[in-house]
Amino acid sequence: MERRNNINEYRERLSARNASVSRNAIKRYKQSRKRKSNNAIKYISLSLVVIAIIILSIFGIIRFLQYRGEKKELEKYSATEMKQDIYIDFSVIGMKEPFPIKGLTLQDVYDKVLGSYNFNIIIKNSNPEIDIFEMPDYGEKTADENYDKYLKGQNSDNLGSGQTVDVENPLSDITIDANKDTYKLPDFLEGQLKTFIDDIYDNYLYLSKNEFDKRKVDVTSSDFVPDFKFEAYINDVYLDDSLSQLARLWDTKAVRGQIEGFDTSTNEFVFGDDHKGYLIDQDELRQRIINEVNAGNLDAELWTVLNMVDANGPSVKSKYKYVSMFETWTTDNEKRNGNIKRACEGLNGYIVRPGQEFSFNKVIGQRTEEKGYDYAPAYLEGQVIEELGGGICQVSTTLYNAVFAAGLTTTYRKSHTFVPAYITPGLDATVSFYGPDYKFINDSDYSVGIRAVYDKKHIKIEIFAVPILPEGRTQNLVSTKLQDLEVPSLSIINEGKASRGSQGSEWQVFKVVKENDVEIERVFDHQTIYHGHTPTAFEENTYVDDDGVLQTIKFVETRKEEPTTESKNINSTRSSDESQTIEPSEPSNVVYELTPGGISSTGQPQ
Repeated sequence: MERRNNINEYRERLSARNASVSRNAIKRYKQSRKRKSNNAIKYISLSLVVIAIIILSIFGIIRFLQYRGEKKELEKYSATEMKQDIYIDFSVIGMKEPFPIKGLTLQDVYDKVLGSYNFNIIIKNSNPEIDIFEMPDYGEKTADENYDKYLKGQNSDNLGSGQTVDVENPLSDITIDANKDTYKLPDFLEGQLKTFIDDIYDNYLYLSKNEFDKRKVDVTSSDFVPDFKFEAYINDVYLDDSLSQLARLWDTKAVRGQIEGFDTSTNEFVFGDDHKGYLIDQDELRQRIINEVNAGNLDAELWTVLNMVDANGPSVKSKYKYVSMFETWTTDNEKRNGNIKRACEGLNGYIVRPGQEFSFNKVIGQRTEEKGYDYAPAYLEGQVIEELGGGICQVSTTLYNAVFAAGLTTTYRKSHTFVPAYITPGLDATVSFYGPDYKFINDSDYSVGIRAVYDKKHIKIEIFAVPILPEGRTQNLVSTKLQDLEVPSLSIINEGKASRGSQGSEWQVFKVVKENDVEIERVFDHQTIYHGHTPTAFEENTYVDDDGVLQTIKFVETRKEEPTTESKNINSTRSSDESQTIEPSEPSNVVYELTPGGISSTGQPQ
């Protein structure tokens, strides 16, 4: 019995082992099939890639050979002389005699024909008020010399935070090049002439037989008829589009009672008379252009025909008022204050037309000694310099806040590199002629005036306009500090001034809207980061104090701790083995200069 049980147990183990072997065999078989299948897919994919590369290479070679053939054929075509005795009538462009092209290549004909005329049809603006008419800003503008210098680094205080607002210009799609007085039509004949000449060469260049035998008729006789005649045609769509664009630039609206000048004796704006509107008669101008071209008058001067529009409706004169005011106070620096006064004088009474973008640098112009500007502290790439016109950033800052309060749109503003002293940080607008500008656009329907006055260290700027914001609504900017930033690392210098440095800071500015003095909206406007002043020291930080003792200045980079009484007294007497500590405290604008008598402090500009 026991033996039988052992036999049965052996048979069961053998059966289990065989089953396990079978399962492993099947598993290995499947894995082998899978590897073979994956390898097959890889080989097929690789083969397809190789085939694709071969096909593309063949196509590229064929296209290259075709290009070389086309290029050689074009060069041959352009250099082949016409064998046919062909004469062409180009009288419409001023060529009086029939023009023979026999013996000339295609390029020869181009040179002779295109160089024989001058397309110079000028459209003149007949607006009777052309003296006070101002062209609106339109299209893409190229960078001027000042902007080029700005990019090259010849600018002051260019390290601050920038703010740009893109305002849709309804005239941005204008492509014609016109000024307020004249518009020169583009030469649309050149393309027509080339197409006309190309067609003749395409059809007759390679004919072996002379199909045009003119020996029987004298080409100078009145009976001679040229083989071909060029007739100019006007592309209606192109011409209509050009005249439509011109009308958008030159048409004027009828207005009643807008401001047009400024009386310096009363310091008040002057209202103009009612002005009629003038609209270009595009249909009439189009027909006159066609008539001149057909007559061969390619240097004609055509005055616009205008349809007059009367100035109806109520006058806006009674609606004008000073819609906003902002003021700041200056320092005791007489040179800086003189610069500020001159900038205010240049700004005072300036009128911004509807749709016009105001540029501080363009209106004030370059600051020169001839204009009365003096050297005063300013920044150049984070360093203090003496600059002509230094300090007028306070004028642009004051204007910026007045413009915002009026409801107008600032399109470009940049903060100072360092925290300003005369305005809450975050509300400043720095300017430099070769650098940052301040710009805003008059997006209202009427002209806007700027009144700027400097008197006894006080700047006051007002905006004179038809109210832009709804009745009872005001808006202003509110700035709060987010955080102080670390004092920059100590910089070792060999000359100049030693400075304790200062912290930078980050500010967040909100637009606050009120209705009848009740706040109804507070939205984020912009964020500004100001750099900290870099502390500097000489490698040999020593000086002789008033008692003749050699002292050493040691700069310690502390952030939050208040300076001790001992550290503030920088001229105290110490023994030669002690060091004096100057610790940076809250943002400071004091620079310490090593002098034979100790250290003297000088203020930095804001």
